[in-house]
Amino acid sequence: DGEPLSPEFLDGSWLLIVFAGNDTTRNSLSGTMRLLTEFADQKEKLIANEDLFPNFVHESIRMVSPVTYMRRTATAEADLGGQTIAEGDKVVMYYAAANRDPSKFPEPNRFDITRANAKEHLAFGHGPHVCLGQRVANMQLDSAYRNILSRFPNIKWTGEQTLAPSNFVHAISSLMVDLGT
Repeated sequence: DGEPLSPEFLDGSWLLIVFAGNDTTRNSLSGTMRLLTEFADQKEKLIANEDLFPNFVHESIRMVSPVTYMRRTATAEADLGGQTIAEGDKVVMYYAAANRDPSKFPEPNRFDITRANAKEHLAFGHGPHVCLGQRVANMQLDSAYRNILSRFPNIKWTGEQTLAPSNFVHAISSLMVDLGT
């Protein structure tokens, strides 16, 4: 509309960028370390074939979606699976439920870095509300794990972790690893 953005809008945007661009990636890195330990065969497959890294990142995010849920307000009446959603109703989408839907992802609790449709996860949302930083997050996770696994191919989670209390983010405060050196 040609008007400068308000300080409140800029402050809110900055906080969102810092939170969404830092906290979620950090938690994805930690959650992925657990996956690589629990599914050691997938780690070996990844080390043996670096071409699998992009799909590995998508499958990791599908399995350990850092954001637990997102709430929206319906702007118009809609029908979803026979359920009427009235204008103004609050609608919640749980990412872990969507990303482990067995009708979309066969054997949804199995971590499979060769999963053909791993890229179709909804961890970054969808449509007009999709996360603007998804490509940056994918690049960060790809780069981080290429570097970690090239330096420490025997790295593994020790089983010790501290979860941060949060209803919104799957937050890991600490995750202990053995570098395998």
